[in-house]
Amino acid sequence: MRIRLLFATLCLLALAAAPALAAEPAADLGKTPTKIESDSMRYDQAAGTVVFTGKVHVKRPDFALWSDTLTVHFAPQDQAKAQEKGGAAPTDAGRIEKIVAKGAVRIERDGKVGTCETATYLVQQGLFSMEGNPVLKDGANTVTGQVVKLYFKDNRSEVLGGEGKRVEATFSTPKGVGQ
Repeated sequence: MRIRLLFATLCLLALAAAPALAAEPAADLGKTPTKIESDSMRYDQAAGTVVFTGKVHVKRPDFALWSDTLTVHFAPQDQAKAQEKGGAAPTDAGRIEKIVAKGAVRIERDGKVGTCETATYLVQQGLFSMEGNPVLKDGANTVTGQVVKLYFKDNRSEVLGGEGKRVEATFSTPKGVGQ
């Protein structure tokens, strides 16, 4: 039981660090304090997941995230290593493949707000994808579409339309500019 608790704790630390990859040097990821609150947490070794359910709130100095559920998926090779060791945590414990937030997802970072129904973060690719009425707001500026993709490693984004939902962007010019 202690090993599982230690493994879950290591996983939570890695989970919290993953979305901030673009903002922090790799050496500092483990030093950033993270707090995750939810109504419940379930670790499933066989499935290779940790699931937070009910009013999930992730707080870090560089961002905050809210959702109904948050599921952390571990890389399959890490699961195999854990089972080979009789359930013990693998030496590279906490290697996360993806993180999925579902239900009333909201993320705030540097004064910017993103909302959607489902957000998926693919760790290796550094890709944060928002689906289900995604909206990004930066002050009075907004952008919406079918899917919003944020490529953290490349510091770029892509908004896709589809299925009757076109990309829509509204930009405001600051007062005094262009006058």
